[in-house]
Amino acid sequence: MANKSLGRGLSAFLQTEFDIDSASANAGGIVKISLDKITANPYQPRQFFDDEQLQSLAISIKRKGVFQPILVQKLTNGTYQLVAGERRMRASQIAGLDEIPAIVTNFSKEEQLEIAILENVQRENLNPIEEAEGYKRLLDEFGHTQEQLAEIIGKSRSHISNVMRLLNLPEDVKQLIKEGKLSFGHARALVTSDNASAVAQKVLSNSLNVRDTEKLVRRRKNPQMDKVRNSGEGNDASLRELSSYVDPEVLNISNKIEKLSGLKTNIKLKGNSSGIIELSFENFNQLDNFIQKINH
Repeated sequence: MANKSLGRGLSAFLQTEFDIDSASANAGGIVKISLDKITANPYQPRQFFDDEQLQSLAISIKRKGVFQPILVQKLTNGTYQLVAGERRMRASQIAGLDEIPAIVTNFSKEEQLEIAILENVQRENLNPIEEAEGYKRLLDEFGHTQEQLAEIIGKSRSHISNVMRLLNLPEDVKQLIKEGKLSFGHARALVTSDNASAVAQKVLSNSLNVRDTEKLVRRRKNPQMDKVRNSGEGNDASLRELSSYVDPEVLNISNKIEKLSGLKTNIKLKGNSSGIIELSFENFNQLDNFIQKINH
């Protein structure tokens, strides 16, 4: 399949869906469809629906109705397949409605998945694992590159890469993330751990924040740091040597940046998951070469 990026066009379409005015309704763009004729979207990346939030939405719908129409696609047998708006559909069923306002569309499988992901990601409704699995489907099933995916979703490539790395975590840890017991920050730290399951349980039992989780992972990678500090036997030189430990993953990223930029690169991490990237040049020729690279 040829790569296709819907980009702003799709985003614009979604924006119109959630800003339908009365003129559009009067023009016949919105129709009422029986809920029992609508089947779920098979490309829906969202797997977890909070019952309390659905009940709250159902109460609102029961009192005021459905303000935002769902998107559906008509099937050959006369029924409809949901494209976007599953929370509204589920809440309407809970509220006891027979019909729901909808816009009938005609999308490819690729577009249905992209819309479902965009609808949730733009509203930050997906947990990190669902988000990662949605991205993976776009990459595996529809041949997108991460650059194209970044354009479509409106996220940076580094964000997409970081989210997708969470799929390497053990299943029990991924389930904790889905349930909201571990945050994205916790998950990013656990990805680099040698035993993510054990560390995750320690994080939960001790109610560790993200910064403490990062420290715990670093200590497990370099246990000599604690031994020297606790024994009191280490001199200043040995402590400096241990404190200069660099995460191999950070070192790998630093080497890649150095290769691309042609400048000496140093990455300094901070405890709050932020950091600084320093680029150094030895002469103006190096600087000129770097400027030429970024201008191309």
